[in-house]
Amino acid sequence: MAFNVVDGWTVPGFTHDRDLGGGASGRVMLATDDLTSTKVAIKYLAGALGADEAFLARFRASARRLSQLEDPNVVDLYDFVEAPEGAAIVMQYAEGVSLRRMLAAQGPTGPLAALSMLGGTLLGLAAAHENGIVHGAMRPANILVDGDGNARLTDFATSPAGTEAQSGPPYAAPELWDGVPATVATDLYAATAIFYECLTGRPPYAGRNMARLHREAPVPADEVPGPLRGLIHQGLAKDPAQRPQTVADFLAALEDAAVSAYGPSWEAQGRGRLTELAAQAALHPEPPKPKQSRSSGLNPIVAGKQAGGGGGRTRWVLAAVAVLVVAGAGASAMTLLKGDEKPPPDPAPAQSSTPQPTLPVGGVDPRPLVAQIDQAVAQAPGAAFSYWQSGCCGFPASAKGTFGLVQGGQPSYSLTLAGAGAARKPVRAVIVQDRLYMRVGKKWKSAALGGNGYPAAADQVRMGSSITNLTTLLQSATKLTKSPPTESGTIYEGEAPAAKLAQTPGIGQMYAQMAQATGVQQIAFAIKLDAGYRPTKFWVRAGPENGRKQKISGSYTKWGKKPPIHAPRAA
Repeated sequence: MAFNVVDGWTVPGFTHDRDLGGGASGRVMLATDDLTSTKVAIKYLAGALGADEAFLARFRASARRLSQLEDPNVVDLYDFVEAPEGAAIVMQYAEGVSLRRMLAAQGPTGPLAALSMLGGTLLGLAAAHENGIVHGAMRPANILVDGDGNARLTDFATSPAGTEAQSGPPYAAPELWDGVPATVATDLYAATAIFYECLTGRPPYAGRNMARLHREAPVPADEVPGPLRGLIHQGLAKDPAQRPQTVADFLAALEDAAVSAYGPSWEAQGRGRLTELAAQAALHPEPPKPKQSRSSGLNPIVAGKQAGGGGGRTRWVLAAVAVLVVAGAGASAMTLLKGDEKPPPDPAPAQSSTPQPTLPVGGVDPRPLVAQIDQAVAQAPGAAFSYWQSGCCGFPASAKGTFGLVQGGQPSYSLTLAGAGAARKPVRAVIVQDRLYMRVGKKWKSAALGGNGYPAAADQVRMGSSITNLTTLLQSATKLTKSPPTESGTIYEGEAPAAKLAQTPGIGQMYAQMAQATGVQQIAFAIKLDAGYRPTKFWVRAGPENGRKQKISGSYTKWGKKPPIHAPRAA
């Protein structure tokens, strides 16, 4: 029987297929995206977490960063959905078994499989740490092993601050028991404790007073094979300063130990053994949850990305050093792409017998400029466009295609649209009025703009790339300057109050969200016009160039009258 209700509320736009299990922090459902037919896993947070404002604020920040992280050793996070009725995490779904289930079914994995598991786990942590995300409470239930022997991490940051030690006592670093916030060092400690369990079949410490054991008991390295004892001593050091300083350092030590003890083919052999163990564990039922552990509740048959193989030092060391280095996108107005268009002449000043309003700082009057833009695009009501949205505090979106302006109505778009995560890969789409039409297989499916997933990304694209957005920025500017004209065009750069932009019909929601996410009061922008006053490029930024910010940018080419864009017949 399919489950269609979880505590009286479900994430809109999904049909639930079956229950995947649950725990202290929530319940997980297998579901289908009604628009794309994509299978997903949805974790509905327990009521206590959904009502914990401090936890929600912390998890929102982590979810935004996780949504931008694509790594074969980390589960894709698509959306974090909040509503008055509850909160839920939408993730990718893939068949697999948890490491906890594997250990319960078969005991120790053997050294090669344990090393492969640790390597994959560390790569996932490296990607997360590079994006400012600490797992906090890692344990075997949070590590998924798929049919190809890939180890990948789930359940980042789902333990409220201060409860990490209680969420996974056998794997909690000594400092967590003292109330110290989770760090890179505590993640490495947990990864090593899990590695120890893979080698021996049990965690390094077990007893009634886990805090004292983690703080004072000798590191039980003698229980593991000799060539791997150095890794155990490093990772389980009582003093966090004595542990590896970065995941890359630990991966380098792992590679040296593995090659010295088992030869250069160790990773391929270990991955093969993990594949066998995962297949065997899948035949056994999920073990009961440990009584002493306050489990995160994420069912092991959850989400992960399909990933290829690969081995050797390039995979384990260089991959960690180079993982997810994201270049800043914030070029200044002067770095907008050059073109061949001639710059526009200065617009004629507006004539009026009434007193003139105060001009923005910089001395540029936006009124005649806006009038020239409106006239220019009315004569050429369509263009090819590209659009990007990125930043610290919002899910990314991108689009490319054409649009046509409609007199007295919203623009229509024919585009390729992409959002966050693998389930938000580029799709063919059409926007007409307030509806999104998406090509799914051989059929078109329709949904109202807004909400979550693709409809939300489409709504952002329509608002951000609209000419109304650009003219509103100019009209609202409290600062507006003009660069010296060049052969490629003229750039107008300025600032506008976020509060005023948030009140603008049609685009206000976008600026309200940007201001709320970044805490800014002013929105910076730059707009480039060709010789005919048609926009060719723009960027808009909430927040400092080098800091916590959100940014949208876009470009326009091939202005002219375009064939009308019609809504396709949806299934």
